[in-house]
Parts: sequence; C-alpha cells; structure tokens
Amino acid sequence: MTISRTLVVAALLGATLSLSACGDNEKLGQATTYEKGKYKGKPDTRPYENAPSAYSNGSTWNAGDRTGWENAVKNRQQRQNEYNRAE
Repeated sequence: MTISRTLVVAALLGATLSLSACGDNEKLGQATTYEKGKYKGKPDTRPYENAPSAYSNGSTWNAGDRTGWENAVKNRQQRQNEYNRAE
C-alpha cells in the first residue's frame, strides 16, 4: 500500500508543478495589457507598398504599384493551379 500511495502522491505533485508553470505572472511582466488607442507596435502597410522580396520567384513590381502586385499574385496563383500544370 505504501508504494502505490507514494506513486499517487508523486503523480499529483508532478501534475501540480507542471500545471503551475502554465499561467502568466503579472509580477514578472509577462502579461500584456492592451489599452484602447495605445497600440505601440509597428504600423501596418499595404502589401503592394513594399518592394518584392528575394523570395518572390522573379515577379517584379515597383513599390506602390497595386496593379503590378495584383498581377504578380494572380500569376503565382495560376502557377499553383493543378489543372494548368496537368495540361
């Protein structure tokens, strides 16, 4: 009886310790508080306002060129279309 009781106590102690690490502690500064109108992150930009990255697979558009960006996205989608690739 004492071995099984010891195992049960050890299991409960292990579960208690593992679950105690799951919460955010405000004293440690881990909890994020959001206030209305106080966003301090990077402002979002429209996707076509950025220049093409190195991973754009050769598609070219100029920063701010919305139609060029839309055409590049459409071409990429067509290259991924299995019906077009099968023919």
